[in-house]
Amino acid sequence: MASKTHVHTKRLSDTYIRELSVAYDKGGINYWDYSQQPKGIYFRSSLYEQPEGSMWKTWTTGQKGDGYIFVTPLDRYRPKALREVTERVVANADTIHALLDAADAHALTELKAILTGATVSGAAA
Repeated sequence: MASKTHVHTKRLSDTYIRELSVAYDKGGINYWDYSQQPKGIYFRSSLYEQPEGSMWKTWTTGQKGDGYIFVTPLDRYRPKALREVTERVVANADTIHALLDAADAHALTELKAILTGATVSGAAA
């Protein structure tokens, strides 16, 4: 993903961390499942194994709360659109981590509402 912005890191345990990031992607083929990805802004949550005090981290896949969400379709890169989504993630980082920990359908709906700037029906955590 181009124009990736690391937004927030949370230590989940002595061994694992979760990083939140926002990025503009030019679209194209998704190499995991060969689907066509649209152009626009994506939110990504990545889990890493990183023991406390270590500077090295290893990406872990298939974990609860790991993945990406397509947030905003764009025909071309717009820094303002990327900045707006990034600011929403920064302002709601603790809530987003709690929603990712819950990883249920209601939490996903609330997470999408936060990312798009829609009104959130109820507070999580």
